[in-house]
Amino acid sequence: MDDNSRNLDQQLREAYLATTYEVKQLSIFLKIGESNWHMEEFLVDNNVFTWAFISAYNPYSKDFSLLENEKRHTQLVSEVKKMDLVFAEGFGVPANEDWKAEKSLLILDISKEDAITLGKRWEQNAIVWGRLGGEPELVFMS
Repeated sequence: MDDNSRNLDQQLREAYLATTYEVKQLSIFLKIGESNWHMEEFLVDNNVFTWAFISAYNPYSKDFSLLENEKRHTQLVSEVKKMDLVFAEGFGVPANEDWKAEKSLLILDISKEDAITLGKRWEQNAIVWGRLGGEPELVFMS
């Protein structure tokens, strides 16, 4: 890996770590590695033990058109419905104002393995995964 690749990888990692993963309708705003009492309360109230935050936008962090991203998001929603998983619409909101928020899904009661499989299928560099009693975790696909 050359220095430019390492720099890009480090920039992406820092961007993912600085992103807020939010589901406004549930008043859930998550940051990697930070406990969130509201999320914990939501999980307990709904008897949920695991979750993932996954997007189909901008595969491998390459800019796609809004039209293509929306099409991919709709396909992700369909796939998650076919898996009989409960989800809520959300956004990954970057700290860098030059980057656009990405539509995402907060998927409930999904195993880490299934979440990784979904992230890989939708060509994502990383997903966010969590469990009851834990902090949001950034999981890279490679």
